[in-house]
Amino acid sequence: MENLDLPPKTYSPLSPVLFRRLLVFAVFCFVAIWMVDEASGIIVNFDAWAYPICMVLFGVIYLLTFSQWFQPQSLYFMAYVVVSSYLISTSIWHHLGVNGLFSNAAQWLGLNYVIAYLFLEVKKAVPTTIVVFVLTIVGHFIALRSHYSLEDTMGVVMNIGIAHLAYVVLLGTALKLRVDNDSHQARAVALEYYIQVDPLTNLLNRRGIERAMRDVHEGKYAESNRYAILILDIDHFKHINDQYGHSVGDQVLVDFAQTLKSLSAEHDVVGRWGGEEFLVITLDARPIQVMQFAERLRRAISCLTFHEGCQITTSIGICYSEEGSSFVQRLDIADNNLYCAKHGGRNQVVCSPYFEESYA
Repeated sequence: MENLDLPPKTYSPLSPVLFRRLLVFAVFCFVAIWMVDEASGIIVNFDAWAYPICMVLFGVIYLLTFSQWFQPQSLYFMAYVVVSSYLISTSIWHHLGVNGLFSNAAQWLGLNYVIAYLFLEVKKAVPTTIVVFVLTIVGHFIALRSHYSLEDTMGVVMNIGIAHLAYVVLLGTALKLRVDNDSHQARAVALEYYIQVDPLTNLLNRRGIERAMRDVHEGKYAESNRYAILILDIDHFKHINDQYGHSVGDQVLVDFAQTLKSLSAEHDVVGRWGGEEFLVITLDARPIQVMQFAERLRRAISCLTFHEGCQITTSIGICYSEEGSSFVQRLDIADNNLYCAKHGGRNQVVCSPYFEESYA
């Protein structure tokens, strides 16, 4: 069970696995169109060369997804350039007067905008669609004007322009919704983070610990249900605040928290329970391992210094999951053992007598 990380700032529209599937789908589409054109007898020289070139390029991009040399967004953009370049060039080629053959090329041009707004980063989607729109209009105007009158050319180009403008406006609206959704998601993740994390120590707070324990009981540790609760209390912490001030006390808390985090396993739950009390919940460990871990924590804390070499110590109470039927009950047992540690001289680890004898 990992502790919470900082909330993400951006969201990627594609995962690498999904992107690879789309590349395979793109190759499938090109093969299917190629077969249809061949069967219908409408295949032209341009497409006879363009289809295999596009498929090879998609294959290269597919292989590059397994490399660490390229960022995912760069590969997304490469794939988009392949698609948009083919669609624009084949449509322009078919609109040349000398190549005025039957073609379905123009009806695919809208994909250029759909793909850009769905899969490219927002900061790239807008300028990219503007460039694609301009290239489409200018390219078709030049192709048509070379063999048709200005009036006929303008009629076709204006129809293409209006249709593509509609694509841009409608998909721009979809993009805005996507941006708004990402923004709401980012705020929700940030809110979830901050209500579960102690702002001073950057560890889980009480709410975060309770949620983490729900995840433990419902997750992979639910079957064995084996864990140990360690409650740690900084000895004489009130004296530190009273004598040296709260700023020094805060730094002690931060150093204490960092020590706990650095010595705990990645899947352990580490948090600030309140005030100068901290919790470490170590998962799937035997009692002897837990006691050894607790002693490492105690010794590491006793090495911490503050304010001209003054040292701190900690008292630790332990409860094993076998001792209670609920988290609350186990927490009470650990708290009672902490009480015994503090009243037995502090700077020591106390667990229940049965486990203490087993450890001995």
